Amino acid sequence: MTSSWMFACVVPALLVSPGFANGAPVSAATFAPEEQPTRQPTDAPPSEEQLVSEIIARSFPNLIGVDIRLKRFQSDTDYFRTSFSAARFIAGVKMRYFVLVNPEWRSRGAPVEGVQAILAHELAHVEDLTRGKRIRLFGLVGLVSETRTARFERRADLKAVARDYGSGLKAYRAWLYNHVPAEKLAEKRRDYFSPQEIDAILAAMAQHPDLFDYWLRHVPMTLADVHSVR
Repeated sequence: MTSSWMFACVVPALLVSPGFANGAPVSAATFAPEEQPTRQPTDAPPSEEQLVSEIIARSFPNLIGVDIRLKRFQSDTDYFRTSFSAARFIAGVKMRYFVLVNPEWRSRGAPVEGVQAILAHELAHVEDLTRGKRIRLFGLVGLVSETRTARFERRADLKAVARDYGSGLKAYRAWLYNHVPAEKLAEKRRDYFSPQEIDAILAAMAQHPDLFDYWLRHVPMTLADVHSVR
C-alpha cells in the first residue's frame, strides 16, 4: 500500500472517488459494474477478484463477510492501496473497505506470487481497520508522519510474512524497485521491508516463532533492528 495526500496509507474512499458506493461485496471480490475487467486470455494471470477471494479464504477467514470491494486507480508510483468509505464512517452504518488496484501491474510484468503477497499486505490493513471502535480510524490522520507511516506499513508486511507470503513479498519488492521512479525508491525502502530484511525476518522467526508477537509491538524499522533481537 502506498501514500496519499491525506492519509499516508489509508484513504477515505469518497476522497478518492465518489463511485466507490457502487459494486458488489467481496464475498466473491468484484469490481464495480462499470469497471468489470476485460476477459483475460486463458494463459493470463488470475484476476484480482480471484486472487483476493482465494487469499481471504486461505489466510484471512476472519474477513469473510466483511464488505470489501475492488476499485481501479491509476498511478506511476503505486500499484495497490487500501481505503474505506468515509460516507459510511460518518453515517455510522456498516463499514465498507476497498482494495485499490492499478491494472498496470499486468503489463509491467509483476510476478503473480508477488501480487498475491502484496494483496495479503493490503488485507492485513483491512483486518486492522475492522478491529476496535471505528472512531480509531481518525488516528490514521497521524500517518502523515514518516515514522508512523513506515511502522504502519511494515506491520502489515509482518502479518503477510507470518501467513507465508514472505517469498512473494520479496519477489514483489524486487520487481517494484525497478518499476517506480528513481526519486520514489528511497521512500519505498523506508516504508516497507526490503528483500534483505524479509530474509532476515524469516530466518529469525524460523528459530524463534515468538518473535512475531514481539515485532508486532516493536516493529523493526531497519535491518539492524531485525538482527538486534536474534
